[in-house]
Amino acid sequence: MRSTAPQPIHSRILTGALVLGLLIHGPAHATGSRGTKASSPDGKVWAIEHIAVIPMDQERVLKDHTVVVRGDRILSVALTSRATVPDGATRIDGRGKYLIPGLVDMHIHLAQGPGAVGDPAGRQLRLLLANGITTARVLIPSPTALDVRDRIARGDQLGPRLVVYSPSMNGSNVSTPEQATKLVDQYADQGYEGIKTHGGIPLPAYDAMMEAAARRKLPVAGHVTSDVGLTRALEAKQQIEHLDGYLQALVPESSSIPAPEGQFLLEDTELRAIDETRIPGVIQATREAGIANGPTLALFSMLVSEESVNALAARPEMRYVPKQVVSGWSQQVAAFPGRAVAVENRRRFVELRQRLVRDLDKAGCPILASSDSPQIFMVPGFALHREMEAMVAAGLRPYAALLAATRSPHRYLGHTDAGTIAPGMRADLVLLDGNPLDDIGHSARVGGVLAGGRWQSKDEIRRLFDDVERSARDAG
Repeated sequence: MRSTAPQPIHSRILTGALVLGLLIHGPAHATGSRGTKASSPDGKVWAIEHIAVIPMDQERVLKDHTVVVRGDRILSVALTSRATVPDGATRIDGRGKYLIPGLVDMHIHLAQGPGAVGDPAGRQLRLLLANGITTARVLIPSPTALDVRDRIARGDQLGPRLVVYSPSMNGSNVSTPEQATKLVDQYADQGYEGIKTHGGIPLPAYDAMMEAAARRKLPVAGHVTSDVGLTRALEAKQQIEHLDGYLQALVPESSSIPAPEGQFLLEDTELRAIDETRIPGVIQATREAGIANGPTLALFSMLVSEESVNALAARPEMRYVPKQVVSGWSQQVAAFPGRAVAVENRRRFVELRQRLVRDLDKAGCPILASSDSPQIFMVPGFALHREMEAMVAAGLRPYAALLAATRSPHRYLGHTDAGTIAPGMRADLVLLDGNPLDDIGHSARVGGVLAGGRWQSKDEIRRLFDDVERSARDAG
């Protein structure tokens, strides 16, 4: 494979959008902690009865089961007719509903704030939880992210469990092996759980970063740029976001076309240079390396879609975003150069990315549901459901899309006690009003969430949404 990959066009075009995204919830306010205290796992018992369980250990549905939970652990999963429910348990009627493991978003950017209802981070956390997301990986965190993570873990803060990676390591702050090693050690000492890279790092410094991260037992995730290339990133065991480098790897070394740069290959010459017969080799190399991909299909497809800016701004979830932010997103999409490219080129670009994800899935390569929210028209929580829908649109079965948002992320993160529904596993659970195996859209029909030893009923979820909507409206 060609040892080349895109320059960070995604960063150049979307970093401004990310700044706007972090303003979704307006400026931070010290307004106290109304509704933010989460219950600690204190032995409280719930029994979700007569529920159809989708355990995610394989593609199956366990009909008319009862799941008993104590604190933050599952006690039992059994046919309702055989289930034993402890005295004093809170009983939840699951008739006609489905239970799945809590969803995981593997690519969010947590906003600033301590997590109260009146600050940006607190509102973002509420949107995630209300959408059934019980775990989220934070890339490029705000200065308050580590503290918010720890308070959620202690039960002092409402929100999904957070896994916080480091601030970005890139060509602006890393140019030598010594700088790379020093920065990795600094981030490890500060308590970050992984390294985020935007690329642009010279190869010797990149190798030093990967070596230091391995020594500190920190995974590395993010962009792949031409300084390193896809081949080296796979060899180094970097987890890849946005399918960076894959389209470039489909251009033969013998091509007269210079190796394309950037994340959006939309020009005629770039698309003509791509040789799809090279896809099996790229997929095989990924499988042999054991690399997981977070493809962010929904974001990239939206940016080059034929959907009008007005239609994007009218999406239902935009009610949770201040009008000034929606306006900024609209201007950015309207000015995005890819929108001026011929429609057939944009469609071809999307189809190539869809095929890569489809073939990666068929080969057994891990796919991680990653929304990259808040980002242009990617609203926290809602964006993960759009990502799962984009996976199904690419040709994945609904079960595969669910796998990318439940079991696979936990396996990648090393969480052996999460991602499936079975006795002894973490009781991160989502009650749905429809079967997501029939229609992945049903994953957004959240009727209840159990996370961190606290049950959020449908009414409580509605209140979380209402709190955020009011705040967005007040922020203008």
